Amino acid sequence: MTVEQVGAELRRLRKLAGQTQADVARIVGVSRANLTQWETGRYLPSVENARLLDDHFRAANHLVELAEAARTPAPAAGGVLTTGGSLLEVFRRAGAALAGELIRDENGRAVGWRHNLQKRGEHTTLATAYGVSAMAVLGDTYIDLHTVVENLYAKKTELGWQGRSAGRRPEVTAAVVDALFQVSTILSAEEALEHLEHSLADDYSRTRPFLLATALRTAARIGPDTPLTRRLTDDLLAARLDIDGVRLWGEKKEPRLVAPEPTTAHTARAVVALRELLRNGDDRADVRDAVEVGTQWLVDRTHADDGIMEDLALPQPGQRAIPVNIKHFTSAWVVQALSEAPKVPTVRLSRALGSLWERYEAGLGLWAWGSGDLPIWMTLDAVTALRAAALAFAAPPFLPTTAAE
Repeated sequence: MTVEQVGAELRRLRKLAGQTQADVARIVGVSRANLTQWETGRYLPSVENARLLDDHFRAANHLVELAEAARTPAPAAGGVLTTGGSLLEVFRRAGAALAGELIRDENGRAVGWRHNLQKRGEHTTLATAYGVSAMAVLGDTYIDLHTVVENLYAKKTELGWQGRSAGRRPEVTAAVVDALFQVSTILSAEEALEHLEHSLADDYSRTRPFLLATALRTAARIGPDTPLTRRLTDDLLAARLDIDGVRLWGEKKEPRLVAPEPTTAHTARAVVALRELLRNGDDRADVRDAVEVGTQWLVDRTHADDGIMEDLALPQPGQRAIPVNIKHFTSAWVVQALSEAPKVPTVRLSRALGSLWERYEAGLGLWAWGSGDLPIWMTLDAVTALRAAALAFAAPPFLPTTAAE
């Protein structure tokens, strides 16, 4: 079963019902563009959307089964497996696409990536850090990162690494430190943690789970037993909202908030960061409890794992705060958060994966935001999530007998 065949069947059912794409989209609760993409075989509908379509057409779970079959290609005839349409092929295409988007200077040396791969423009520090990390996740040596790493390291300042606007940017510093530490020895652990701590030197960061989780994930990888990591852990736990006795993460925790609510993206990011800490040896009971509560809430969550945005106003020493808009690829973070849970209902993981794949541009080998932009961080988040899921949920026949038991 292929994506195109699923689309053709959806189109057949719609025409049989005598309805337009606009009619079906409105009834199911999606955009007409989404329905067009499903019918033309560009994307597969998520499990949830396929079920809604089945209910509408009274198709008795037909589209759900077809979509799941298309997501899990069967072995080729004669018992021979093929890598066509496999995760390996997806990773190879993503690596080749990112290599093709790498910006070079007048001497042909690689210098970095731009934030939005759909546009033309200069490379940025943050986008380059994301590109380096994505290449590390993808695994193959598509390009020589030596000059990219040197240029990235050279951009450090007293405040860590900065974005396009000068000033203290903890999320940029965390991304750069993480990237450099994965692919080179140019940065020592002590220097990395020092830069990260300097970038966080204000009370504002303690109110924003996104900043805390981003910094903690990096710090836990580099120095799980350091004072900075312990402080970030305490701050992230303290940044939870108390929702009817259940403590979860929202966009922010500040005094006098009116009816704040937890969000899927921030809770998933926090769970991923805290799992990194647990994996690296700091087995704190309060951390484990917070992870279990957050994970269970994510499992029980029935809302769509849609991307969301938030606005930051990062305070700066002696000057006005820097406004920053952050977008979250929610489904990718949910997949990461669920990938290390002891037990995950298949339907919940499939729903998150379905949302992730809906944003995949197969012709480009990259992931796209709903506006049509190609932010490099979406591809990083996607391949990181897919790798985590592939490692966590490998099929037993591909494992040694002792590992599968």
